Amino acid sequence: MDLIAPIAVGIILGIFHVLILCVVVGNTKRMLVCTKTVDAKVRSVEEKLKEYKDSETGRTKTEYHYRVFFKYDYNGQTYDACHGYTKHCPYFKGQETFLKINPFRPTESWAKGEFLDILKVSLGIPVLVFFDLIYYAIFF
Repeated sequence: MDLIAPIAVGIILGIFHVLILCVVVGNTKRMLVCTKTVDAKVRSVEEKLKEYKDSETGRTKTEYHYRVFFKYDYNGQTYDACHGYTKHCPYFKGQETFLKINPFRPTESWAKGEFLDILKVSLGIPVLVFFDLIYYAIFF
């Protein structure tokens, strides 16, 4: 009976570890294998407005999310890519830019601005380590 709380908290922490590591490893892998630079054009930019209630102030806040659709050519084929951004969008419709693609799988791509997103997610790792230390101090 005494082990239920430590096991439950440990399982929850384990789930968060797995989720964050999957995102970080997946995006880092994509960043490493996308080595070929290709010219691309922004086909369109979708903007979504997300409203939510701030738990501290009770005020309704808004946040913008963007999806950017690219078109690029590689080895005589035309490809489309979609990348998501939050809060800011470094692109506009019709903009000429570049993407990094995986030369062995040209549908896999990496765009500027995504590095900051992976960096933000990576900062969750030290937070998890902090909670691990608290967990260890409390239960062991």
